[in-house]
Amino acid sequence: MYTNERCLIFDESGNLGVSGRYFVISCIDTINAKSLHNIMKRKLKHAGDKFPELKPLHAHEIKAKDAYPCVKYHILESIISKEISISYIVVDLHYIEPRLLKDKNILYNFASKILISKLITQKDIGKTINILFDNKTTKIASKNSLREYIIAYIVYEEGLDVTINFEYKDSDAGDAFIIQAADYVANAIYSKYEYNNNVYSNLLNSKINIVQHFPYKNFGK
Repeated sequence: MYTNERCLIFDESGNLGVSGRYFVISCIDTINAKSLHNIMKRKLKHAGDKFPELKPLHAHEIKAKDAYPCVKYHILESIISKEISISYIVVDLHYIEPRLLKDKNILYNFASKILISKLITQKDIGKTINILFDNKTTKIASKNSLREYIIAYIVYEEGLDVTINFEYKDSDAGDAFIIQAADYVANAIYSKYEYNNNVYSNLLNSKINIVQHFPYKNFGK
């Protein structure tokens, strides 16, 4: 599974203009996706065995929003035990123009580009980078438009000779446990901003790499 190749694993939390103030796109950055996959598979199975009422909700998944606090906390502890870093962008919807909220595709693509432009740089020239999204992202952003937008920016605008593979996975599939890890991270960060709940996000502090707030000037005011 992506042996010795860098993986950027994305997920989001919050709603673009539907409810709540903030929208989060988070990224787990790792070159050892297999190790992250294995621990998530094992821990989610244990959680399902201990709390069988959670099992019928999905085939292979216990979503962070459905997990009991003890489950969520332990899974986040397991995630940060791995060789990863975490980056994210938070959008303050109070300061987004209404016309952008009407076109969620544009806003999602733009926020993703801001974050990815910080993650893929000159040091990645000549390398292969796998960018993974949850299939549910397609409810917000067009698969093709997001892929083309990011590749156009990195390869043509920035002029970086980087091979970028895009992959969309069903988070409930048996091979998508790394997507589920990103779900727990995004949920923890969203809870920090939307509900001022730092219990879960504090676990991530040692792994944080890049933090972006948008719009920069008025964010959180």
